[in-house]
Amino acid sequence: MKIFNPRHFLRYIAPTVLQDFVQSHPLGANMSVDWTLPEAKLAHALIDAVENLQAQLLEDIALTTAEKVALEENLFRWNEDLRRAHITGTEVGAREFALAQDAAALEHLHGMDPREQALWMLAHHEQVFRDIELRLAFRAKTHGRSWKPSQILPNLVPHLDQDSLEAFKRDVAALYQKSGGGIGSHIEVSRYGTDGSIQFTLYVEGPITAIAQFRKHDFKRIATRVALENALVYHPKSGVVETVVKGGAKNHAAVLTLFAKHLAKTEVKPEAITPSRFKLSVLNDGLLAPKEDWSTQGIQKVRLRRAKFTPADQRSSAIQIEASPEANREDAICVARDKLKVAHSFDSEFEMDRATLMVYTRDQNSSREGHFSFDVYASGSTTIKNLSHRNQQLAQCVMRSLGIVESSGAAA
Repeated sequence: MKIFNPRHFLRYIAPTVLQDFVQSHPLGANMSVDWTLPEAKLAHALIDAVENLQAQLLEDIALTTAEKVALEENLFRWNEDLRRAHITGTEVGAREFALAQDAAALEHLHGMDPREQALWMLAHHEQVFRDIELRLAFRAKTHGRSWKPSQILPNLVPHLDQDSLEAFKRDVAALYQKSGGGIGSHIEVSRYGTDGSIQFTLYVEGPITAIAQFRKHDFKRIATRVALENALVYHPKSGVVETVVKGGAKNHAAVLTLFAKHLAKTEVKPEAITPSRFKLSVLNDGLLAPKEDWSTQGIQKVRLRRAKFTPADQRSSAIQIEASPEANREDAICVARDKLKVAHSFDSEFEMDRATLMVYTRDQNSSREGHFSFDVYASGSTTIKNLSHRNQQLAQCVMRSLGIVESSGAAA
C-alpha cells in the first residue's frame, strides 16, 4: 500500500517485532497493551492505545505543562517513525539492510517482512537505518533524472574529520547567501555496503518563506526558512561522483570543487558523464518483435502505450500520441500514423522523443497475469528505477530484446 495508514501498516507486523519496537520507543512507557491478545486484534489494540494518549493530551487537565510537551513530542515521533518505516520497508530497503549489517543482524532479519525489517532496524540500528533512508529518499525524489554524474579520480579517501566537514558545509551554504539563504547548514554522512559509496547530504537554510497552516484549528501564516536539500555521492571504485544540487549547473560545479578542496584534499578535473542516446527509432514499425525469447521471463507482450514525436525540422511543437491500455488494441504507432497522416514518410519527418512501453506478464507458476509500464527518453534516461526489483529486471530485458540498448548495456 503506497499511502501511509498506521492502522493498516501495523497489520503486517508480527507481535514479537511489534512488542520489541514498542518497548524500545519513547512512547512505550506511556502505553498499556495486552500482548497476549490474538495477532489479528493486537494492531487494533495498539492503535487504540495511541489514540487514548492523544485524547489524554487534549482532555487531561491534571497533566503538567512539561508532561504535555513530552507526551506531544513522543506521539509525533511515534507517527513519524512508523511513516519512515513504511517508506523504507520495501524490497529495495530490505536489500540495503542485508548488505549493510553484520552476520548476527542478518540472522535476526531472516524471514522478516521488509516492513518488519525496517521497524527492527530503526529500533536497534538507527544510524544504519538513517543512512539507507537518506539514500532511498533522494533516489525517490529525483527518480535518477536530477542527479548529475561526473568522472573524477577513483580511490580517493574523503577526510571526515569535524573541521573538514564544517568547512565543506559552510562554503556550500555560502552559495545561497545572495538569494537570502545560507545562514544555517547541516551535514550528514552515510556509507553504503551495496557499492562502497559514501553520500554527503547537506541541508542549507533557505530564504524566508511564508507558509499557511492550521494549528489547533486556527488558521495562521508563519514565516519560516525551508531547508534546501543537496547531496553528493562518491563511488571510490569507479571514481564517479553524483550530485543533486539546488541552483542549476553552476552550483553543481561549485559543490564538486568544494568537495575536492575540503574533503578530497586534491585537485580534480570533473568530466561530465553524458548518457548514451537510446534508439527509439526501432519502435517506429510498431511490431515490437524481440531479438530473444522473452516468454521464458514471463513476458507475454509489449506495446507502445504512449509516444511523443518531435518534427525533424524542429520548427513546430512536439506531439504526444496515446493508445488504449488494453492489450489487444492498436498501439501508439498505429494511432500516430492515422492522426499525423504521414504514413508514407513517417521516419523522415518525425522523430520519437519519448516512449511509454507497457509490458504484459504472466507468472509461470500461478498463471497470474499482470502488467506494468515505464518511460524511455531518447536522451538516454528511463523511469525503470521506479519499478520493483523484479520488474526492473524485466524492463532491462525488454530494452535489450527490442534493440533500444546494446545487448551488453544497461538502461539507467
